[in-house]
Amino acid sequence: MNARAETAAAARIIPPIQLAAAAIVAFVVLVQGISAPFQKDAEPQSAEWIVSVVRDGNWLVPRDYYEFIDRKPPLYYWLSAIVTKATGGTVDETRARIVSVFCATLIALEVLAWTASEVGVAQGWLAFLFLLGIYGFSSRATLALTDMLMTALLMSAYLVAYPMLEGEASLARTAVLGCLLGLGILTKGPLVLILIGLAGVIYLLLGRRDVIAALRRAWPWQAAALAVAIGACWYVPWLAIGGRRELGIFLNENLGHFAPRAFGGTGEASRPIWYILARLIGGANPVILLAPATLAAFATGEVRESARRPLLFQASFVAAVILFFSVASAKRDDYILPALPAVAILSAGAFGLGPPATGFAGGAKIRDGVCWLIAFAALLAVVLSLVTARSHPQLSLQSSDSELMMLLERGIGSRALPFVAFLAVSSVAAIAAIVLLSNRSILLAGFAIGLVSLSGVVLMDAIVRPELAWARGYKSFVERIRRQLDGHRLFVVRDADFELSFYYGSGVPPLTGTRAVAPPVDTASMLIARDAELAMLPESYRGRLRLIEKSNLLSKEGAPALYLIEVRPGGLNGGGGIAR
Repeated sequence: MNARAETAAAARIIPPIQLAAAAIVAFVVLVQGISAPFQKDAEPQSAEWIVSVVRDGNWLVPRDYYEFIDRKPPLYYWLSAIVTKATGGTVDETRARIVSVFCATLIALEVLAWTASEVGVAQGWLAFLFLLGIYGFSSRATLALTDMLMTALLMSAYLVAYPMLEGEASLARTAVLGCLLGLGILTKGPLVLILIGLAGVIYLLLGRRDVIAALRRAWPWQAAALAVAIGACWYVPWLAIGGRRELGIFLNENLGHFAPRAFGGTGEASRPIWYILARLIGGANPVILLAPATLAAFATGEVRESARRPLLFQASFVAAVILFFSVASAKRDDYILPALPAVAILSAGAFGLGPPATGFAGGAKIRDGVCWLIAFAALLAVVLSLVTARSHPQLSLQSSDSELMMLLERGIGSRALPFVAFLAVSSVAAIAAIVLLSNRSILLAGFAIGLVSLSGVVLMDAIVRPELAWARGYKSFVERIRRQLDGHRLFVVRDADFELSFYYGSGVPPLTGTRAVAPPVDTASMLIARDAELAMLPESYRGRLRLIEKSNLLSKEGAPALYLIEVRPGGLNGGGGIAR
């Protein structure tokens, strides 16, 4: 590297004081809603595994309140347990989620620093803003799940691998890469090796490089061997203790979920091949609409020579995520998360384009058109929301997305301060984007577009999602009826209910299903059930239920209610019983 190149590279390094300020901003944005109640099963079950580590010392194989073992490697639960022990020892929503928030903050800083260094300082800050403004990213920053930790480790490893793919491999970098991938295996299994390997191969192919020659180098295999060795520190004792059962779990989690049912897969979460791409577009909208401008700019020569390889490197990772999970049988919404930082970088790259080599600025035209579209769409959305919003609309309970939109409509209709502030910021940012676009201040227009997206994300994460969690979650209802539950055994109608059991403090056995437990015949018990669930019980048994208290929680199956299971002559299980 000559003196001029070294000077230019040094100028693109973000000063530590600015990184610290960015970290604070990212943390404040991403931590919104962290204390909201858990919903459904995934997060509370994860929290119960953390309890298993903290309270019972089950570091190797955490178990939930129903004695289901953790089916994934436990690094996330170990880290959460350490945080919990260091901050009081009680597992709650904040302690169960804080690891994800820290990981999301780290990812945002890496996006800022790496993009500034490899693409440009302005693009680095834009990518940082765009990432925080991607709802699919920010909404997962406060989930007590393993995905954000895996994404942080996988992205860090991928960035470490970039100079190594460019011929700057060293023993130190190989060790760091192997350690990051090993920790990734301890978070999500061998998937991290597959994704980073596939992304690396795609990058070499797109760059017309010799893949075979790259595979003949020692460092990829050394890093992979180190990663496998680190992962084996948990997998070997786990498999040795569990035997065939744990081996079956390993095969299902790492092969069965991705192979079609016809080829021996589990068939779980099977969806059409286009599902991942559709979810990626929806989860990263509107920021992702700018990425095609960067991709088109490769063909027209508008991408500066110094930025071609870095942007191609990020595009390869997005392609790897889409390709692998589209081919896989199991497709979940969380699978798009690893691609979102790269999407933010690609979208920011559209604002650093140079003159076209072909005479046609196709990338710039797409970028400008998308910016106009987003700005006008934001203004139109503000106007329509003010016109159509009502103060107290009836909620149409069909999915969490529709419930979120209805709560948003109700907030706007009531003219609550957070919603008014959101409308004001969105309107001002959209108008600023239009003015800046008219004046050809494209880079500043990009920041205005990012602010439009960020304002909506902050409103959803800080206000709307927590409100929905309180409206749907068991937490408030369990707190209200806890005194009435004292001295009684509590049951649910069917299967395990991890949300209820977490707030109750122990497993709540079901009356029906494969894990059915019959209540005692000589003492009254209690039941929490929704209206639709009562139909699953025999008529003779439903006659023994006496309503104690009805909740006001939102549920398409009817609001949960507390019932007393009265004792009748002959016992609860007379005449064939209900447990089946």
